[in-house]
Amino acid sequence: MFYQTETLKLTSRAPEFALESAKNDRLVHTLSGFLRRGTLVLEFLRGTWCPNCRLRLAEVEQVREQVHRAGAELAFIAAEKRDGVFRPDKFLEKQPISFPFLLDEDRSVTKAYGLYHRLGIDAWNIAHPATVIVDQQRIIRFIYRGEDQSDRAPLANVMEALRGLPRIP
Repeated sequence: MFYQTETLKLTSRAPEFALESAKNDRLVHTLSGFLRRGTLVLEFLRGTWCPNCRLRLAEVEQVREQVHRAGAELAFIAAEKRDGVFRPDKFLEKQPISFPFLLDEDRSVTKAYGLYHRLGIDAWNIAHPATVIVDQQRIIRFIYRGEDQSDRAPLANVMEALRGLPRIP
């Protein structure tokens, strides 16, 4: 595990982004839009085809209420193509989740956040698994970058970090 990325560390300013939802509505979500409503937890994934990512989706659903009570929102960012072999919209129809699932098709956000994994034993042109918490001033308050695709931030640590942040009305 790493507590920084190739481009970010604690107290860095989070890069702005605008990404489309994987769902058929194709809503565009931005960092600044999320932050108007509170702190944001970003979960970086490989995609809906990844067994470890699917487990993480289910795991995170179990803390949905705790995330909201902490005054935060959560969004998944997947380095996945909308019209690729594994259609994320079809997966999300069968396995709905309550958080936005955003597609970083060109990997620009994954690269800006320093999580691009070009080549590895279990990776090719995808994202390192990671959890990043961004406060309302766009400051990074928590980073956990996994060493491999099964290494994810313990949700207890994520929730502890969220509860420790001041809430701004």
